[in-house]
Amino acid sequence: MKKYSILLLLVFSCNINQENFELSGKIHGLENGTIYLIESNNNDEEIILDSTGIDYSSSFLLKSYIKEPQILTLRLGESNVNEIEFFAETGKMRLNTSNKRFQFDAKFLGSKQQSNLDEFNSYLIKFEEEDIDLLDHQIQESIKGNQKEIDSISILREKNYKGKILFIINYITNKKEEIISPYLALKYNQEIQSDYLTKIYNSYNKEISDSKYGIELKKILEK
Repeated sequence: MKKYSILLLLVFSCNINQENFELSGKIHGLENGTIYLIESNNNDEEIILDSTGIDYSSSFLLKSYIKEPQILTLRLGESNVNEIEFFAETGKMRLNTSNKRFQFDAKFLGSKQQSNLDEFNSYLIKFEEEDIDLLDHQIQESIKGNQKEIDSISILREKNYKGKILFIINYITNKKEEIISPYLALKYNQEIQSDYLTKIYNSYNKEISDSKYGIELKKILEK
């Protein structure tokens, strides 16, 4: 598990009266445990924004201060095995999930950017599932030694991959006025040609370009 930044934790503790973000929720089937709200800074260090114990009610409430919409991590227990990344926004959000399927059953309410992220992932997974099916077919043909079919499947996989990247670029471009755009541009920057990234960044208004993810994207483009 990454080390926690105690100093920054104290800084956030001093801002307790400025709390502008609240996450409540229920983890069905959990009768005892601790849940942590975590932020990662630019040095990939973890900052515990808040934590709370969970009893037989399976409910929890976490509070913090955030400057802008951003990705935070919700971790169940001290190990990073059970954790969820989500797009936090100022105001109140809610999570419903289960102890058995903590990550996969997670449903967040109260964040437009999280809804955007859910939408994006629902489309992206279709490309990934298609590639898995094609790969499985390719392996079967490889066992048979059918080189012609293997080559045909390779072409289909390449077409699927290009379709995936085109989808990512289009989604980022269409959401240029929302903070999810620079976040996704950062996440997939190695898969997107630099001229596309530059064009996307130059389309941002000041609010987006001055955001946490806009600033980080600019750093990558200036390297």
